[in-house]
Amino acid sequence: MKLKKFLHIIENSPVYPVIYDSNRTVLSLPPIINGAHSAITLRTRNVFIECTATDLTKAKIVLNTMVTMFSEYCENKFEVEPVEVVNHDGSKTVYPDLSCYQMEAPLSDIVGPIGISLDEKQVLMGFFARIMSGLITE
Repeated sequence: MKLKKFLHIIENSPVYPVIYDSNRTVLSLPPIINGAHSAITLRTRNVFIECTATDLTKAKIVLNTMVTMFSEYCENKFEVEPVEVVNHDGSKTVYPDLSCYQMEAPLSDIVGPIGISLDEKQVLMGFFARIMSGLITE
């Protein structure tokens, strides 16, 4: 009964995602259910982060955010193991894509949502400090 409210998401789809391990044990049928087989405990040492969405751009943003946040706690800090994903059409993509890219944003978009008043120099110094500390790689 708990699953019923989510079934409409895939009911008319000719395909839907399934995640399984090398032994073909089903770990998840996103976005419907995750299996107890893959539940995280205090003894968990290897974490596979999966992100499913109806918007690929948003999914990539969420995946990259989750992966980088978790990677801070890895034995080898910030080390991430990429995964090759086989798409429904047979094409393959490697995720996460943590390649660097440039973007421009108005200062108000950066400081406005967090409710603080900083000038451009202060914001740039904050990014520079994070680069020097290793929190941002470029």
